[in-house]
Amino acid sequence: MNAEEQPDPWAKIVGPCYTSKSMARALGWTEADVIDAGSDLRLLMLHTEDDVFLFPAFQLQRGEVVEGLQKVLLVLQAGVDDPWAWAQWLNVELPDEHTPRNITLLYEGRLEEALRDARHDASAWSS
Repeated sequence: MNAEEQPDPWAKIVGPCYTSKSMARALGWTEADVIDAGSDLRLLMLHTEDDVFLFPAFQLQRGEVVEGLQKVLLVLQAGVDDPWAWAQWLNVELPDEHTPRNITLLYEGRLEEALRDARHDASAWSS
């Protein structure tokens, strides 16, 4: 398999994504509202090399943006201004941890734990 045939590792890390149009439909918002929410970190918005905005599906729970997402993203942004890194931090499987992924803390309403862990990792990223 050559490099062009290799699957993108980010696809496995990030998982399924919405486009701005499909995210707008899922949330009942306009596309402009979705892009604005991505810009101010109410949604995690990933910008691809081919100039497409993607919105990881893991940030929705029962058709709503998971509670506390913006607070966590703002903390992570203080460590590194890279939405792809934040997506990895939120969704990658954690070996030998009490939760399988950091996003699980938000799903379970454990915002303070998520913020604590985000502060810790953001501090390490910025040092």
